[in-house]
Amino acid sequence: MQIKSSTKIKANNNQSNHHVLGNEKKVDINILLNRVKNEEKNIIKKKFIVTFGVAGSLLITGLITAL
Repeated sequence: MQIKSSTKIKANNNQSNHHVLGNEKKVDINILLNRVKNEEKNIIKKKFIVTFGVAGSLLITGLITAL
């Protein structure tokens, strides 16, 4: 009898998991693509800032040593 009751419990768990999965929110692909584009823009901006920071540091160092 214990085997039958455990299979019933497993069946109930599977049904409850299926019910939870059915209530998941849907994902909009356009939102994900926009997020990726924004992240790429942010990466480009960060690289731009670092590059000009390094170039500015070299320029200032060069000007100081020239004086």
